[in-house]
Amino acid sequence: MKVRLSKTAVAEAQPQEREYILWDSRVAGFGLRVRPTGSKSFIFAYRTPGGRSGSSRRVTIKSPHPDHAFEQAKALAAQFHGGGDPAGEKTAERQELERISKTLTVAQVLDRFIEDHAKEKLAPKTSAEYERISGKLLKPALGGTRIDELEPKAVAEMYHGMRGTPTQASLAVRVLSSAMSWAEEFGLRPHGPNPARIRLKGSRRRTRLFSDAEVSRLLVKLAELEAEGKVSPPVALGIRLLFATGCRAGEIAELQWSNVDLEEGLLRWPSSKTGFLEKPITAEAHQLLKKAERIVGVDWVCPSPVVKCGAARKPLRVETLEAGFERVMKAAKVRADENATLHLIRHWFATKTYTDSSIPLPVQMAIVGHSSVATAMRYAHVGRDEVMKAAQQAAKRRAGAVKAAGKGGKVVQMERANG
Repeated sequence: MKVRLSKTAVAEAQPQEREYILWDSRVAGFGLRVRPTGSKSFIFAYRTPGGRSGSSRRVTIKSPHPDHAFEQAKALAAQFHGGGDPAGEKTAERQELERISKTLTVAQVLDRFIEDHAKEKLAPKTSAEYERISGKLLKPALGGTRIDELEPKAVAEMYHGMRGTPTQASLAVRVLSSAMSWAEEFGLRPHGPNPARIRLKGSRRRTRLFSDAEVSRLLVKLAELEAEGKVSPPVALGIRLLFATGCRAGEIAELQWSNVDLEEGLLRWPSSKTGFLEKPITAEAHQLLKKAERIVGVDWVCPSPVVKCGAARKPLRVETLEAGFERVMKAAKVRADENATLHLIRHWFATKTYTDSSIPLPVQMAIVGHSSVATAMRYAHVGRDEVMKAAQQAAKRRAGAVKAAGKGGKVVQMERANG
């Protein structure tokens, strides 16, 4: 009996004492194998040419979804009817990949990872950082090792040898881990545990957070420095937009007027660090954008300083924005230690958003621009002001509870233990 292998048919297929195959009615050879244990898998079965003298062969289809498995079965059937041998070709392909994996070095795999994955899938800045880490840190330490011989011990030794620069060491291991996972996925490394999955020393959590008083001083000094010509208008606008939107510095630097929708109240980035990004324009940001100078023929909201005659204006460089903010911090007497950098503006904005109990978490994440709860929680700092206020309130509640308990009966003082 043949049936259409739909999700319902697959779900209703029950295990029996012996393994059996439920055949599909659309593609000859496409079936669902059901084992006595209850495990199910899709297969494509066929017989090699030669009639009864031909041998029966099966190809396991790894997709768990019936529709995807059906499409793969059709492709395998077309391959077979076209004179191919799907099972034999798959075996040969696997053997070839195994042969390649035994000859490739870590350096060669890293090169392919950078070219085929990082440069195609990641943001340019991230891709460049991966390439730098690969060339400066990973290749010199592990590049000559054969990919199938790379062991966690070698990775751990490299990591330990970089203990003087712990941040770079952790980044190197994470890039290597990503490269090894990619290599396994594409058959360039034998299946098995990722050799770069080693224990990393926990990095210091970002504890520095701008206080509201510091933010006030920073904005006041920013206005003074702009009026004195010590901070250019594009830099001043960029810093103010960071405080008003909580965006990443690169997002503000790359923001274009064509992606600013004042009527809908939205800022859009077709390609940000997390892909397409859309954020609401607050009243504060709306006012800043409405008053901002727009240069004819220049689409950047924060363009670079004036360049040579005839040259096109470029977006403001993040480094230029950082340099301007350092001048503002110095003038406002905000110490630039404990990671008090341009990115800390985003942490300040995120903390104000995530500690607002009136906003649901999914909405908070949309406002800040986070796609995962884990990342959101790393940004949900608690400032000293909030801690002090909460501590005072907790103390009042404790005192009130003790006082209320005393009114209802005799209060017995606890005896001090003899020591």
